[in-house]
Amino acid sequence: MQTIFKNLNSTSTFVSNILDLYGEEGATWINDLPYHLAQLSAKWNFRFLDVMPDLTYNFVGLVEVIPTGERAVINMGLRRKNIATAVQWLQCFNKGVPKIYWHDDEHHAFLMEYLEPGNSLKMLVKAGQDGSATRILCHVIRDLQSHQHNNLNFPHISELAGSLSSLKNHLDDKVLSKAESLFHELTTDRVQDVLLHGDLHHDNVLSSGATWKVIDPHGYVGDPAFEVGTMIYNPRDCFPKEKSISQIIERRLKILAEELPFDAKRITAWAYCRTVLSIAWTFEDHKILPEFAIEIVSAIDQAKI
Repeated sequence: MQTIFKNLNSTSTFVSNILDLYGEEGATWINDLPYHLAQLSAKWNFRFLDVMPDLTYNFVGLVEVIPTGERAVINMGLRRKNIATAVQWLQCFNKGVPKIYWHDDEHHAFLMEYLEPGNSLKMLVKAGQDGSATRILCHVIRDLQSHQHNNLNFPHISELAGSLSSLKNHLDDKVLSKAESLFHELTTDRVQDVLLHGDLHHDNVLSSGATWKVIDPHGYVGDPAFEVGTMIYNPRDCFPKEKSISQIIERRLKILAEELPFDAKRITAWAYCRTVLSIAWTFEDHKILPEFAIEIVSAIDQAKI
């Protein structure tokens, strides 16, 4: 099993993320992954095949279920709460998400449906079809918000605003103050609150036959329009280059306003807040201010829709 982990070297994004967040505890968890997988393999009767590409904070691998020969995906995290939340969220939907086969609390893992062909929406962005990718994200948002069970046992997005304080004296005061003010304004009225993915971007929307399904939820409750926020500054590793950042952002905001039943100003406000929140999280985790995200905030602020 150890040879399968040859790609998990010290320079990978996954390893650096875990080490930045958890230090020695993270290093121990990474080293113990083969042991945990061996235990799960024996318990649930599967054969580990390979590490999935583009890992970020969870370990994700392709496995074969031995009795049936069916392929599936195992997802493991260092924190039990993160895995349990993802499982609970996925089980709140009867459409647009992969099936969950089992959940193992002891090893902080779950096994889910393998999506085929499994390409992410990022492939459309890479192919110069950013507008189409944005419209598909809108369809996914509408679908999720109309097919969820009434299970709202998740934290409210208003709790996220606390992270903005980490940017005090580090980010432009006007930008930070605007984000804090908008966040308060947008979370005051909770009558229309719904269950939210919380991290809905191109890498988390995968093709499944002729449809699309979402993975890797954070799981929150809040204003439906919050869901547009994460996609506005993604995918960061292949953001469209055929136009300026300002033009791309304005085009995306216009499509979101056309396709979704949300007020255009509310969409823009959440895009602004969520991008500043992303800056705060990056600063908390890595002690840097991401220049690209700061450019996105400026573009959102100047957009005319």
